Amino acid sequence: MVEIVLYVPDPHSWDSVFLSGDTPELGRWLSIGARCTRFSDGTHRLFLPVERPGERLRFLATRGHWRDAEVGEWGREARPREIELYPDSRIEHRVEGWGRASIRYHIDFASEFLPHPHTVTVYLPPGYDLEPERRYPVFYLHDGQNLFDAHTSYVGYPWGCDEIAERAIRLGEVEPLIIVGIANSPDRLKEYGPRRSAVPDGAARDYGRFLAEEVVPFINGTYRTRFALDSTGVGGSSMGGLISLHLCKWYPNLFGRCAALSPSLWWDQEAFANAIQSGSRWTKNCRVWLDMGANEGGSEAGRQGMLRRARELSQQLSYLGTDHRYYEDPQGSHNESSWGARFADVLRFLFPA
Repeated sequence: MVEIVLYVPDPHSWDSVFLSGDTPELGRWLSIGARCTRFSDGTHRLFLPVERPGERLRFLATRGHWRDAEVGEWGREARPREIELYPDSRIEHRVEGWGRASIRYHIDFASEFLPHPHTVTVYLPPGYDLEPERRYPVFYLHDGQNLFDAHTSYVGYPWGCDEIAERAIRLGEVEPLIIVGIANSPDRLKEYGPRRSAVPDGAARDYGRFLAEEVVPFINGTYRTRFALDSTGVGGSSMGGLISLHLCKWYPNLFGRCAALSPSLWWDQEAFANAIQSGSRWTKNCRVWLDMGANEGGSEAGRQGMLRRARELSQQLSYLGTDHRYYEDPQGSHNESSWGARFADVLRFLFPA
């Protein structure tokens, strides 16, 4: 066995401490990989079997979430510690502090185009502070209040986008990327629901301008983003999935990646799918994730209607030659839990490492 001893900055705290790393014993970068045991001297310790002497592993200490991971001196992001395992050995590791600043909040971001402000939440990937010359793709997601934090999420259950992305990036499955969540407003249906009317698309067009002309330039000016069509994505669920499809159609030179999870294709008498043949240039240059849960809809007829519309849109995308993936989740319902469960697959398809 090898004994790993952690010296933490708050030895009198009873908060749980975990080791997360690149081996199955350490959870393969789950933030709660392996729980350490607290000893009376304030240290936290973990004992690991040694099957292959000299085997190397990498790890970081966390307090159960990646945003609570250990940090180095001056509060900067810590590099994973790399060690070699030998029987009957003892490895000591000092944690300088807790709390990687992976989430940034821009509260009440105002717009010239919309009457209500929207809070913008930004997730920064591992390595962002360690590689100051590197630039990153960006994934813009609607209903941003549901993505990261339980206290702002609908019914208290967020997607967990930061935890999911962090693990997939550290596993080498997904390219390190910035995720931007745009919270909804009291005008959510108007902003996410284009309509054919005397004033075509109404507030949804204004929401598009807000995103394309205000949010995207702000993010590009504040963070180290990569300016490229295949490095800029937009996505959402339900009505957020619908407006994401429209935005890719309206801004074919801006968004080259699209995620439509359980999109509300029934909206406005199925207008989006009915008009997809017109103005279809975006379908040639956009990679699209489309999905639907098998348990969505308030009745059997509603469930079948949701699946039918999604299948038909997938068929149309295939006919148009769109690089896309369609997935039906046999356990999926119309809720944050189901969308979060599919988010890792969304990232792997749209932003593969």
